[in-house]
Amino acid sequence: MNQRHFSFFDRLIIQADQVARTLVGKPLVTERSNPSQEQPEAALSQTEHALSAKLMRINHAGEVAAQALYQGQALTARLETVRDQMATAASEENDHLAWCEHRVKELNDHVSYANPLWYAGSFTLGAIAGLAGDKWSLGFV
Repeated sequence: MNQRHFSFFDRLIIQADQVARTLVGKPLVTERSNPSQEQPEAALSQTEHALSAKLMRINHAGEVAAQALYQGQALTARLETVRDQMATAASEENDHLAWCEHRVKELNDHVSYANPLWYAGSFTLGAIAGLAGDKWSLGFV
């Protein structure tokens, strides 16, 4: 099977799509089901409900940052196998991102308005790790 080799410019365009999907779109997810679907909804007080929403917003922001780390490293990795590993890791994490966003919405709340900042900072760290070299960046993960 022939595998396409993308140029750096191609990867930039793909990256732009991934940024948009991570921050404002629908991330590409696997077929894994949300593990919370099988759990009964707990009766929460108003205080517990508000705290749960805040914690899920933080959890979602962490998933945004994880996406950015993987995507930054994938963009600057020298070896195609490392780029593929980072892309696979990001793909698997998309499920967590989607599940967290779903729960935030279930709690009638919103995701963090600072997500673009978390993304930018984490992407920069991931890209720097990738530029430092593939052996170092794999240790960073």
